[in-house]
Amino acid sequence: MNPVDRIFSALDAGYPALLVTGRSLYDLTAASDGKLRPLIEVLRRAARVRYGMWLVTYSLAGGLDWSPSRLEDDRDRRAVESALRSHGLLDIPADQNELVRVIRGLSFLARTPASLKWADGSDLRFLLLVEFADHLVPGAMSPGTQTDPQLVAIELAHLLGQSLALRSSGNALIFHGRGGLIDELVVDALHSVRLPQPGREEKIEFLRAALALYPSASFEPGLDADSVAFLTTNTPNRGLEALLRASQRTSCPITARILAEQKHRDVEQLSEHTLAVLDASRADNAELHGRNIAAPRAILTRYAEALLREDHAMPANVLLVGPPGTGKTDLAVLVARQAKAAAYQMLSPKGSLVGETERKARLQQTVLREWIPNVAFVDEISEAFPLERSNFDGDSGASRAVLAALLTALSDESRRGRSLLIATTNCPWRMGAAMRSRFSMIPVLYPLAEDFPAIVVALARRLNARADMDVNCAEVHQAARLFYSKGASPRHILSALSNARMLHGELTPETILFAAHDLCPSSDLASVIYADLWALRACSSRSFFPWADAPKTYPFPDHLRGLVDPETGLVRVDELDKRLRELEPHANL
Repeated sequence: MNPVDRIFSALDAGYPALLVTGRSLYDLTAASDGKLRPLIEVLRRAARVRYGMWLVTYSLAGGLDWSPSRLEDDRDRRAVESALRSHGLLDIPADQNELVRVIRGLSFLARTPASLKWADGSDLRFLLLVEFADHLVPGAMSPGTQTDPQLVAIELAHLLGQSLALRSSGNALIFHGRGGLIDELVVDALHSVRLPQPGREEKIEFLRAALALYPSASFEPGLDADSVAFLTTNTPNRGLEALLRASQRTSCPITARILAEQKHRDVEQLSEHTLAVLDASRADNAELHGRNIAAPRAILTRYAEALLREDHAMPANVLLVGPPGTGKTDLAVLVARQAKAAAYQMLSPKGSLVGETERKARLQQTVLREWIPNVAFVDEISEAFPLERSNFDGDSGASRAVLAALLTALSDESRRGRSLLIATTNCPWRMGAAMRSRFSMIPVLYPLAEDFPAIVVALARRLNARADMDVNCAEVHQAARLFYSKGASPRHILSALSNARMLHGELTPETILFAAHDLCPSSDLASVIYADLWALRACSSRSFFPWADAPKTYPFPDHLRGLVDPETGLVRVDELDKRLRELEPHANL
């Protein structure tokens, strides 16, 4: 499908006044002739062929541009020039009234029925494109921010969008700009068309055309067209073209790292810093040991497989609940890899201006819907987003707007089988009931004491793959007991081992024991236990407990004894709530 076909579909449906947002019209695409062209050039050529329309553009920077040099026949050039001059659109002085003059002239021209002819005898019509509409007819972030010329332009655009004369004229009008930044009067009067970023199929076609233009450009071994398309899908083609041009000029191959960096920049720019590419490299050498993480990993593997086959019965929202540093983020990355889906980290959309937060929250969710299939990740969601309803209005309603947008997105049933949102928290009590009800809540408990030696050895090998470590070594077991007693998470242990290696040069059993003695963790075992108990309290299914399949053989730690029936695996809720109240004053989370 041609990237601008959505515009033509709207025109064919009888909408002559359009608001086009999303992809830049100056992004590149592979045209039908196999050459790379900006979308605006594809639009120009197709409008001329399909509707007999000549494209006229206007922006503050470029002024009115009707591209007379592109008209090869002098009769056509004179006809277009005559129409523009008769509506006062030529020789407009560049002063403070330029915008009003141009918009008025375009308004009159757009409503004028076709009376001129092309040299071939067909009707001469106009496609009028107002570029950077968010600069010309901007929404008011606060009272008094719009200038008088902008207010006039807004009124004219509103009237023109509803004009019956425009419908019958055969002409068309397009305002193109950034969604959410255009005045509501304009938005309400125009038919909205959002152009998505290029998907996988368009990327492959683009690569074919680009490599024909840059035959000496190359990729590192292992990168083919499919993998490059996957790495760059849903991002503008301009960035990829720049990399290919640089490779052609320097003879340096394009690496996966370079593509990832380019995608990271593109995602941040397109989402206005509300999304970031989730760094999948953190899971390259991740070894997740222990029964308490094996259970959620097995469950999430099923979710990944369901996402891969687009199973619409799968949950769309998962919350991993448990103490900090227990591998929750690594689990999210592994899910994205197994599902072969792009992974994005959701960042807080709160802004400093009135109305900015609401706009960014809508943009964040719009972009995620467009970029499916995907895995969206929110680290420590109870800290990153406001999750409880309240009457607090100290931020002019920004928190309520973020909460409303997130609740709406989480309730979107069309996401099932196409997008999976994975969030983490160690403070589920900070989430309101409405928010909790929208998640499948899976506990990721603190590792069992018996699993600590294997965890310590795995982390030591991550820092030094050549380290000769025996999981049965006495020093390793002593270090494991110390780490466990301090409430050290795998993240704490990794940091302690790294520090010890810097101080002592080698990771030996003695160095590991030193690291355990040396560690001053940011939390204590009481806080870890409190987070563990809350993970149980928040769990939304008995099948998610790590002992679900075999409670009789599960080595329940001391803090769970008396709270979980070792025969049935059922949690004694009353006892659990009592224990939570006892620990609350001592927890540091």
